[in-house]
Amino acid sequence: MDIDIAMVNKFYDLATAYAEVPESVAEHYKALKHTASECIGCRGCESRCPFGVQIADRMKATAELFGC
Repeated sequence: MDIDIAMVNKFYDLATAYAEVPESVAEHYKALKHTASECIGCRGCESRCPFGVQIADRMKATAELFGC
């Protein structure tokens, strides 16, 4: 889906470090060419992740957090 997974994760981590999502983080996230809501949940990326992250679950949580 051409999602920059590292950047999505970065913005998710930054946003969840605060009680409320900072507007600056939300704007940077929304400026991404492809956001987490475009993830189709196929989990194909997870077998290639060197850190063992459950990426599809993280994409779903990120899309819900940012509302897009």
